[in-house]
Amino acid sequence: MLITEKEAAKIRLVKIKNFPYRMFAEQAQQALADEGIPSVVSSPDIGITGTTGAVVPQGVDLYVPEEYAEKARYVIFALFDGI
Repeated sequence: MLITEKEAAKIRLVKIKNFPYRMFAEQAQQALADEGIPSVVSSPDIGITGTTGAVVPQGVDLYVPEEYAEKARYVIFALFDGI
């Protein structure tokens, strides 16, 4: 479940994790969607028009609505701890 920019502006979002690659952030986003947790990926990179394997110097942030933060952290750190 993805959150649009318009929806994100109305919701208090919490950063769950910063990933070095967009590919990892998008995999994490899919894992959250599978658990029914909405999320948004934010990065200064060019996204879909660029390569998903390129390192983004600032990283790629994954955000969820505040009410899903605890469950999202559990899911993400179980799958992506150490990345």
